[in-house]
Amino acid sequence: MQVSPQGLAFIARHEGFVGRAYLDPGGVPTIGYGFTEGSRLFRSWWQAQGHAGLVPGQTIAPAAALSLLRELVDREYGPMVTRALGPLPQTAFDAAVSAVYNLGPRALGWRWAKALKAGDLATAAACLARTGTTAGGRVLPGLVRRRADEAALMAGQGYGLDLPHGSAPDPDIRRVQRHLTLMGYRPGPVDGRAGPLTRRAVARFQADHPPLAVDGTAGPATRAALGRAMAARAGLAGSGGCGAAASGTAAAQGVPVWDCLLIAGGVIAVAGLLFLAWQYRGRIRQELVFWRQGLSGTQQEQRT
Repeated sequence: MQVSPQGLAFIARHEGFVGRAYLDPGGVPTIGYGFTEGSRLFRSWWQAQGHAGLVPGQTIAPAAALSLLRELVDREYGPMVTRALGPLPQTAFDAAVSAVYNLGPRALGWRWAKALKAGDLATAAACLARTGTTAGGRVLPGLVRRRADEAALMAGQGYGLDLPHGSAPDPDIRRVQRHLTLMGYRPGPVDGRAGPLTRRAVARFQADHPPLAVDGTAGPATRAALGRAMAARAGLAGSGGCGAAASGTAAAQGVPVWDCLLIAGGVIAVAGLLFLAWQYRGRIRQELVFWRQGLSGTQQEQRT
């Protein structure tokens, strides 16, 4: 059994095409339609193109990526689903391949897959909608939407390909806008729509974070880089709000690099003084006692 043309378009739409290799939210080099070296077939194909391995900055053409996606689902993921779950309705098969392509083969051992193998489409869809929506301990809106769309497809409610992007506020874009706002890039209102201000802010962020392509589109690579920048910002906020990545986080907030270094130096100096005070607390206490005794004796002499 093979993925239908609509199923291929469904997977491609949810994965999103990225022509330049990047690190995904988990730090895994990724390119094209979510291709990684975890796929034996992709790894062989990539090496045949003259590459020793996949590293950020390498590129792939859209036509080659779409052709490779078809080969991957037909030769690697589709057979995997068939072996594990047996014959399925076309829409359920396409949804299952999409889920396994995104979540990995381990997902075939989860509850949704067991229900699907038993022929219980409703339970399988309900379970799938509630699983595999986090990355790095955070719930990602894109994964929530993908699981919901896969569950609807599994239940026979259609591929949703006739709904154009931008027809409703996008939670991924809203998240991007919130992060860009916090970093000082001014994307305009946080409304979930990629308008001119948002595209301009995204392009500025991309220019500040090579090797991102500067195209103003908040695709998977840009969202992953933005997530890392926000994680670094959150980690650095606990030590004074300035950080080593001054060209990204600090610069985006308009904080001069030397100011960051001075503040960091001040924090270190204060911490050193506090440590010395604690280390010699006994002697300091003794000196204070002597000082108070001396002060008391001086006051008595003045009264007499």
